[in-house]
Amino acid sequence: MKVSPIYLVAALAATTSLSVFAQSQLSVEQRLQYLEQQLQTKTQLQAQMNQQLSALQDEVKELRGLVEEHGYQLNQIQERQRDLYRDIENRLSALPRTAVPTAQSSPPSTTAKTTRQPSQSVTTPTASGSERDAFEAAFKLVRNRQYSEAIKGFEEFLTQYPQGSFSDNARFWIGQVYFAQSNLVEAEKQFNLLRQDFPESTKLSTALLKLAEIKTKQGNWEEAKSLYNEIINNYGGAQQQLARKGLQELKQAGH
Repeated sequence: MKVSPIYLVAALAATTSLSVFAQSQLSVEQRLQYLEQQLQTKTQLQAQMNQQLSALQDEVKELRGLVEEHGYQLNQIQERQRDLYRDIENRLSALPRTAVPTAQSSPPSTTAKTTRQPSQSVTTPTASGSERDAFEAAFKLVRNRQYSEAIKGFEEFLTQYPQGSFSDNARFWIGQVYFAQSNLVEAEKQFNLLRQDFPESTKLSTALLKLAEIKTKQGNWEEAKSLYNEIINNYGGAQQQLARKGLQELKQAGH
């Protein structure tokens, strides 16, 4: 049976106090016998304490090993999620037209679709008169790397559909195009407009990550950490993990 270290210490203290009282009532020979017994008892108690301490040390080492293993596994998962997110973002330009990401899914039409007339210019995405077609026409310019025309197309889309089903996506992609061009000032402006005008957008968490990256590139460490913490506190999944990773990288860099 295992003996608690606290019990062992209490027992040692009790035997010590009893020996002082007992020695005053015994003869010299009895005192010697009594001291030998007490010494033997103390030796046994100390041996049990050493065993208990050794067992506790082994348990601590085992727990530390588990913590390190779990930490390594978590880091691996975060790295895979980050790589996956970047890969998805890089592949967006190669998506077919019907796979354009949207904030809301439009219900299928029950009537025949009107035949589209060809537009006079590739830089006029709103010529079709349909919100979905207008957005997809602008997004096609992004896929074709016609970035200036894409920005113009999305701005025209937002003028025509300021609160449409794809308006938050349009604002996000304006910011994304500026970000890809390393125009951080304009990118920050667009992501903040998305945050202001579309607080319920499914693109918001990604926009906040972009803002945190911008603040990091600008050397505004505290603002970057604040944005990462906002994501961690309000979102889950991959975005939360990416935010945690961003905070960890800032910490490792000494910020």
